[in-house]
Amino acid sequence: MKSGSQKSTTAPQPNSANEGLWRTIMAGPGQSLGAVFANLEAAPQVERIVRHPTRGLLGARVTLTPEEGDGYWEFTRIRGDFYVVVWNFVYKNPRFELVPGDGLIQFNFKVTGDLTLGVSGAKPLRFNRPSLLVWAQSPGIDVPEWTAPSAHEKMVVISVRPSFLVEQFVTSISEMPSQLQACVSNPSGALNYCQLPLTAPMFDIATKLINNPYQGALALVYTEALTLELLCAAVSGFSSLPALPHEEYNERELKSLQNARALLMRELAPAPTLRKLARSVGMGETALTHGFKSVYGETISQFSVRCRMQHALALLRDQHWSVDKVSPAVGYSHSTSFATAFRRHFGVRPIDVRRVKP
Repeated sequence: MKSGSQKSTTAPQPNSANEGLWRTIMAGPGQSLGAVFANLEAAPQVERIVRHPTRGLLGARVTLTPEEGDGYWEFTRIRGDFYVVVWNFVYKNPRFELVPGDGLIQFNFKVTGDLTLGVSGAKPLRFNRPSLLVWAQSPGIDVPEWTAPSAHEKMVVISVRPSFLVEQFVTSISEMPSQLQACVSNPSGALNYCQLPLTAPMFDIATKLINNPYQGALALVYTEALTLELLCAAVSGFSSLPALPHEEYNERELKSLQNARALLMRELAPAPTLRKLARSVGMGETALTHGFKSVYGETISQFSVRCRMQHALALLRDQHWSVDKVSPAVGYSHSTSFATAFRRHFGVRPIDVRRVKP
């Protein structure tokens, strides 16, 4: 399912030698991922470089200067032609660069931000909501890419050889969903891309990668493990594509959906009703219900329960609260109802995860 019906946006033009995103800054305009990683040690703004020689891992963090904005990129090479780039930054001004075709398949797990890709023969593809964009470029095809000013870009980008997906995730290309096959067997001179909602598991794994809690070699191992898990979720997610309609949302609607999600994360006891939630964010109940599922990959009820159960787990395990005390704190009037919901969600009883306070 190709997606080329995003809102048209005019690409900004580079106006100085400092224009560009990480490819331009790290290795020069139009350079490949391989060139970027080969140039890590000599590149400007590199905060640190870490290696794990036994596992063949290489990692580096590059920070933005205060004049550019705030934030960083995190680069990891897991093995030959298997790269991970974590985006977590805000630029003061729009940035533009050309992404060269290098024969890799790129999985873009967008959490927040406002990125646009120029797609030949179609309107630009605006990438400004939680979603997964998968695209494959043939060598020789350059795709313009630009970010909006003051947009907080939080994204995990995984780039791999098509043969790696076939060898490591399935036994043959015929086992892959047809939409993913189109990227793996990308014909010469073509650009294939597909966009689908970011599922709850993808969202959680990508967020963990962005907020990697470890340092040094341990951070590299953690990144490798979560990257493989994230690719598994992505490959599995393609199976649901035929049933997914392509939806368009304007900036006001996206902001309302973001506010609804934030409200559900804050208000755990009691959880807001659909009517209250819709009124609070300025959307109709039907539009909110449909939009939330389309953008975030789970229903309002599923997300609300997940937030409350995660909070309950933290209270039981880390704060040593009793089951009777946790129940009302996550919106349950009776401890038996809470215990049933908790066991249904995690597969264990609340009392089984509660630690005895030392």
